[in-house]
Amino acid sequence: MQNVPLTLSIPGFTVPAMLTVPDGPPRGALLLIPGSLFSDVDGNYPTWNSFPRVYGHLAEQLTARGLVVLRFAKLGPGTGSVEVDPSTSAESKTWAGRANTARLALELLRRELDERRLPKHPLAIAGHSEGSVVASVLARDGVDVDGVVLLSGPSVGILEIMVEQMRAMPATADDQLQVLREVVDAIRKDVPISAGLRARAKGPFGAGALVTFPPDSLRYMRDVDATDPVAAIANYRKPVLIVQGGADSSVPTHHAEAIRKGRGSRPTTCAFFPELSHTYKHVPAGTPPQDNFGYPGPTDARVDEAIARWVAAL
Repeated sequence: MQNVPLTLSIPGFTVPAMLTVPDGPPRGALLLIPGSLFSDVDGNYPTWNSFPRVYGHLAEQLTARGLVVLRFAKLGPGTGSVEVDPSTSAESKTWAGRANTARLALELLRRELDERRLPKHPLAIAGHSEGSVVASVLARDGVDVDGVVLLSGPSVGILEIMVEQMRAMPATADDQLQVLREVVDAIRKDVPISAGLRARAKGPFGAGALVTFPPDSLRYMRDVDATDPVAAIANYRKPVLIVQGGADSSVPTHHAEAIRKGRGSRPTTCAFFPELSHTYKHVPAGTPPQDNFGYPGPTDARVDEAIARWVAAL
């Protein structure tokens, strides 16, 4: 296996990328789109001192099964992304900029396949968590690939996911859940979060986190939340693979079921792993949520096997 460091150029920024190439003839190629938060090229979150390395493990394990894989960092502190042109960087920080970044990453993958004289088909895109919504938006807008993989993808907007996650936490007080709903309502309506509401928001998560966001970040959240993930992928005519862990506390299984139902009779395959987490790992019961998300070690081999087999058959 070859690990080839690359640079992805997007408006205003350079972004670290990594191409993994199998030693033998490839079975296909895959673009891996990262999820939310500030992740580096390997899927670590240095700002939060969290190092699950989920995208590095997943990409390398897929390449060991014959796929060429390109992965890249998400914009943000600690990820290796560098602002090179302040006059154009603002457009890349938006939700539309997220989709454009993925399109440019796909172009980079195609160029690398051409330069290395590797086959360009079958070629698929895969998005994890919020990245799955990016992949669905690209599919809705007519991206030229052979199929789309949705990894732990939500079926509702990001703000609704936050409400759902907080509601599921056993230690959540009813008053903080109500505060979160009021903060979410203000963000959706694009009205200022009042000083009184800010004062009621407590803790580092939920409303306590949202009230600290600058205006650009709140705009990003509002635009992500306004995208309907089920509708975005519903009418995509090419094959879709939905991958879901049954022990996913971030995006529970009913989201995968809603996306599958929304696909109707269009070609859709589901790979369900009852005991796996949001990052496709075996996390011991009772592990705190932050440790669950950042749990170390490789992703489960059955996941990359299912993805590689599906891509090769396109």
